[in-house]
Amino acid sequence: SRDHERAARRLPPLLGLAPPTPDGADGEIFRVTLGDGACVLFQPAETIDAVHVAFRVDAGVFASVVARLRADAIAHGNDPEDRDNGRTDDVLGGAGRVCFVDDDGHLFEVCC
Repeated sequence: SRDHERAARRLPPLLGLAPPTPDGADGEIFRVTLGDGACVLFQPAETIDAVHVAFRVDAGVFASVVARLRADAIAHGNDPEDRDNGRTDDVLGGAGRVCFVDDDGHLFEVCC
């Protein structure tokens, strides 16, 4: 991210995670711990290639994510191609799906 610290600080509240912690030899990377040993690392970069990151969560976490997106008026939807339709039903047959985009154009998808 162009402002990797800001990006790292924005994701945890949406997903109900702990704040990021510095990582790397000089603390220049920020780690967002997901659980079970998994994490997302945010590091400085001059150019950004947008990526699609998907998370599978339980129904309670999913409901909390949707509530936070709505409370923060963050555009969201149930289709990566129609990310602002406001829907959260899963077109692929699961219990729920929501997509949103961060300031760097990364697509985050949360499913249950």
